[in-house]
Amino acid sequence: MTPSTEDRFNTEVIKLLLQIAWSDRQLTHSEHLVIFGLGRSWSVPEPELQALLQQLKAGGPMPEPDLGVLRTRPDDVLEAARALAVSDGKFADSEKAMIDRIKTLLVIP
Repeated sequence: MTPSTEDRFNTEVIKLLLQIAWSDRQLTHSEHLVIFGLGRSWSVPEPELQALLQQLKAGGPMPEPDLGVLRTRPDDVLEAARALAVSDGKFADSEKAMIDRIKTLLVIP
C-alpha cells in the first residue's frame, strides 16, 4: 500500500522531530512520549515509527527528512518542532539553533 501524501508528510515531520530531540544528544522521556504520541496519532506506520525510535535510542545518525515534502507546510512543521523543543520544560541553545536552521532550510523569513 502506497502511503498517502498526508502519511508521507507526517513521517517526514517525525524524522525532523527526531533530529531536534537528538540535537542536545539526549532523549528525554517527555520528548520520547511526544514523538511516539504524534507518530501514533498521525498514523505513521508502526514498523517505521518503531525503527526510527530504535535508531534514536541507539544513538545512531538520524535519517534526513525530505525537505521538499516539509516545505509544502512549513507552518505545521515549525509548530511541531517548537512543541517538541519545549516539551522537556527547557529550550536548549542547541534546540533553538535547530529551529533557526529549520526556518532557513524551509525558506521561512
